[in-house]
Amino acid sequence: MTDLATPFVLLGQLDWAAWLTMFWFMILLEIPRYTFSGVAIFAASFARTQPPTAPERRQLDQLAVSVVIAGHNEADAIEKCLKSLGEQTRRIDEIIFIDDGSTDGMREIINSYRQLGRIDIALSNQVRSGKAASCNLGFTVAKGDIIINLDADCSYDRNAIEKLIEPFTDPGVGATTGALGVRNFDHSIVTAYQAIEYTISIGMGKRALDMLDLVVCASGAFGAFRREALAQVGLLDPGPGEDFDLTMRLRRSGWKIRFAADSWCFTDTPATFAAIIRQRRRWDRDTLRIRMRKFRNTLNPGRRTFSFIETFEQLEWFLMTTITTFIFPIYITWILLIFGVVGLYILASVALIYIIVDAISFLMALSICRRYDWRMILSIAPYLPTFGLYNGVFMRCVRLYAYYEEWVHRASIRDSYSPRRVSYQAHRIR
Repeated sequence: MTDLATPFVLLGQLDWAAWLTMFWFMILLEIPRYTFSGVAIFAASFARTQPPTAPERRQLDQLAVSVVIAGHNEADAIEKCLKSLGEQTRRIDEIIFIDDGSTDGMREIINSYRQLGRIDIALSNQVRSGKAASCNLGFTVAKGDIIINLDADCSYDRNAIEKLIEPFTDPGVGATTGALGVRNFDHSIVTAYQAIEYTISIGMGKRALDMLDLVVCASGAFGAFRREALAQVGLLDPGPGEDFDLTMRLRRSGWKIRFAADSWCFTDTPATFAAIIRQRRRWDRDTLRIRMRKFRNTLNPGRRTFSFIETFEQLEWFLMTTITTFIFPIYITWILLIFGVVGLYILASVALIYIIVDAISFLMALSICRRYDWRMILSIAPYLPTFGLYNGVFMRCVRLYAYYEEWVHRASIRDSYSPRRVSYQAHRIR
């Protein structure tokens, strides 16, 4: 037996008390999260969504559908997006395109498509106002019973719209969101990691949340909203995180949010580490701001609209995301200080556990979600052994820094995602 293998053999001979002492982070915080998703997916495999009945199909056919697409400097993406929408199996009654102060000729292009009849309404902001303001302009003029918000730089399966609106047979559903796939999965190691991340989070996470009525974000890239629901809670707030904010308002008003697992949208994800860091810092700052500032009274049992399910969802996020983010660096430091060199073997064992759990999660997600082709699976599978470092270490460090930025410096007010004047106004009125 080599000296290198000896510590791992000794770890295997530990009793449960010693294991809990050394691996309490994995046992108490990580394993339960993966187990919860796994049990939910196992249950989902026996309870697949049934197609709409004939009366429900007639009900869906009677709903008018408006599609609202807002973009800034996305002239090159318009043709591909319109081609994808033109191939849909479900009739789209109205396509509304909004140019948000673009400088690449997008305004002229959408007007030319309107003259050709491929776009019903083409609108333009003279100066950039941000996605929320542009989408609100489209929502205001839309005539459909269901208003779908899409991104111009995405493409969609031919039955994407049909599947996205199916949950609206339930009159209590206020919004739906579809599945997101990574289109540029083979571009770089960063896009490969995101393809694995999306596969697990969509194949397991979103499905598990939908089973428990805990879907909290109807994506701004691919979300559908019932007109009556928007009329009740209002449109998008200005500034970043507008889709998450709107979804939270819908949930707190009693509307259900459903995940349409068979409705697929594909997008290009950030291809460099610098780009993914910028994106995730913005997402995490917005999440913290909206949850802990705007909706901080969710946990208040004395509020008029107090809901146990909303409280559970908020606590689940706080424990499984926020607390683990803060505890993880403390755990690593503690292991190294207490156990010294042996701590390196403990951390190596933790990494091995991550590899095993991620591989199981990936296979389970693929087993229930059969949309992915073998070319993509074979392309990203070699990155599975190091995915735990990306997701469990790297992304946690990014999230921790984003939380610091927002909690201490309120950095979201300076986010370039929206024009400075829009972000400032959004924060001033809250």
